[in-house]
Amino acid sequence: MGFSIKELIYNNKYLLYLTKQELAGPWFRFKLSGNKIGNVPIILKNIEPTPIYKLINSRKGKSIDRITLDFDIQEYLKKLSRKDNLNTYDLSENNPYIRLYIDIFSKPHLPYINTYFTFQNISEFDLIDFNIYFIFDFDINGLEGFENDLSGYDEKNDIIYQFDKSNLYAGFSPISKSTYYESCLVNEFNLEQEKLDLSNTLHDQPGEILSALQIEFKTLKPSQTFQTALTISGGSNKQELFDNIKSGKINAIKYLKQVNRNIKTRLRNKQEEAFQKLNLQKAEDCGK
Repeated sequence: MGFSIKELIYNNKYLLYLTKQELAGPWFRFKLSGNKIGNVPIILKNIEPTPIYKLINSRKGKSIDRITLDFDIQEYLKKLSRKDNLNTYDLSENNPYIRLYIDIFSKPHLPYINTYFTFQNISEFDLIDFNIYFIFDFDINGLEGFENDLSGYDEKNDIIYQFDKSNLYAGFSPISKSTYYESCLVNEFNLEQEKLDLSNTLHDQPGEILSALQIEFKTLKPSQTFQTALTISGGSNKQELFDNIKSGKINAIKYLKQVNRNIKTRLRNKQEEAFQKLNLQKAEDCGK
């Protein structure tokens, strides 16, 4: 459960196709810090199983989709303790959740998609060294050309992109300035406690590659919020891609106030009964 782009098409040509879900969306990393647990390092992929991510509600519209998720710290620590034989912690009375709001703007006839990510710390813990990664394994021209992609990064516009010899481009850029970037072979990509920052390097040969950007934030304290938006697009050449992404980022900034108003509404923060039952069932299954 989480957010990923399953397919992406530009001018009837595939930019994303049959990509693994975890390689088509955002990852998060931080250290969970508190007196009861010390400092616990956490890396969250964009897709995590229930009950680690619990769906609160979902709204689908003609041009805007909205998803609200809770990251359940208690359930994550249970999984971590089973894996590494660590002590378990009972946090059930301490509201151990971090809320993630996802707002997807994909209006017809616009050559880009804007997605807003709002990460709200509603727990009692500090989130130290908070980082967000955007990771996309583009498949330029789908199955016909996914193994011969090249990549580039434009520092001035903070755009990372992939392309092939057909001159079809795909790329993305956040409205928050990236701290690190990287492109590499898909089977060599890895984030772990020994390697938490992207390398600021590009794969210099054609291949089956992915592109990633990293935004470094300091500490997210209880009640604080981190928010950014991502523009993703394609182009029939490099300049067209850049023009599309720059227009998309201008548009993303324009709608920030609307997104923030919606996040504060009662309906956005009320759990739907159907999802409550689904989350409970999944949690019971996982505990057996």
